[in-house]
Amino acid sequence: MLKVTQVPQQVAVEETFYIEGIASTEHIGKNLVLTVDNRYQFPGSVVKPDGTWRFAFRFLQQGDRAMEVAGSGEQIGFTILVTPTNPKPPSSPRLSFTTIPATMMAEERFTLAGEAKDYPDGSELVLLVDGKYEIARPRTSFQKWSTLVFFHQPGQRVVELVGSEQDRARVTLNIQPPRFKVSVITRSTWINSPTPARIAALQPRRLTLHHTFMRPTLAASATVAQESQRMRDLYADHVNGNGWDDVGYHYIIMPSGRIFEGRSELKRGAHDVINDGLGIAFDGDYTRNSITEAQYQSAVQLCALLCYRCSIDNPLTLVPTPTDTFGTRLLPRIIGHRDRVATTCPGSEGGRTIRMEEIRQAVAKLLRG
Repeated sequence: MLKVTQVPQQVAVEETFYIEGIASTEHIGKNLVLTVDNRYQFPGSVVKPDGTWRFAFRFLQQGDRAMEVAGSGEQIGFTILVTPTNPKPPSSPRLSFTTIPATMMAEERFTLAGEAKDYPDGSELVLLVDGKYEIARPRTSFQKWSTLVFFHQPGQRVVELVGSEQDRARVTLNIQPPRFKVSVITRSTWINSPTPARIAALQPRRLTLHHTFMRPTLAASATVAQESQRMRDLYADHVNGNGWDDVGYHYIIMPSGRIFEGRSELKRGAHDVINDGLGIAFDGDYTRNSITEAQYQSAVQLCALLCYRCSIDNPLTLVPTPTDTFGTRLLPRIIGHRDRVATTCPGSEGGRTIRMEEIRQAVAKLLRG
């Protein structure tokens, strides 16, 4: 004899429930089998010495489900109605955006901020763009968060703040076209990982120009794929060879004129020992040869944009500048690697091969409008 003594008539999807019953003495110590929809069998319940038995079960799909418990040639059937999962009551959002500028332009820094209720101080959040690009990892302080961001591309951008899988806040930003005509190939084009969050933040005070000294210099006709591989080679040289956390430069300008994003502009670089500014490198060896016209034009536009972003009104003005080798010197805000360190980078003395003075003058003209 098999008999069901307890079974719910209705349950929700993924709700755990119990089927209980009793059996005659010939079933004691034997396994019973639960069959669902005449197809799926779930053995396991053993009849106890007192004749009782029990199955714990849950459904993953809704509908009228046919059930059967069987053992030693006996069976008993019944039906359970499975309904959709009961919706959880909405919880108060813990993360939010409270500070969003009225106007946001591509290639210009701005601040996003908000609340992080009940988060301990120092909790790390993640800021994602368009569901896949990580742009910042702000930390909480007094249940608030704040971070500097910038976008290379204009348009509608979906920004999501993530504290956990369940704790998220989302906003759509309308990013306006940039003031300067600069096209940057983003880091995600050549590598999947972002700049490590552990690197110190940067408030740039100047721009330092370099050459990568990688040989042979790529042709101006090189493809984006070839240039992306060059970026990976440079990354490997800096990380595996030098032991740095990331590629040292913030931007790399290829002979084609294309500009590649390197280390995050929000993080301190590894390019002139002092590292209190943004590092821009011309890819190639310019000890004797000069940069291409395309590199020059891109450098002017990029440096103008970065000066504007860093509130450098006049790159020609001489200011006290700490160096690694020469003490404090009076230097303009756009300098060469060799101005701070005993090196031949970025090429000939005075920056002739990278057209340093021409770049400074052209940038100053653009900034004057």
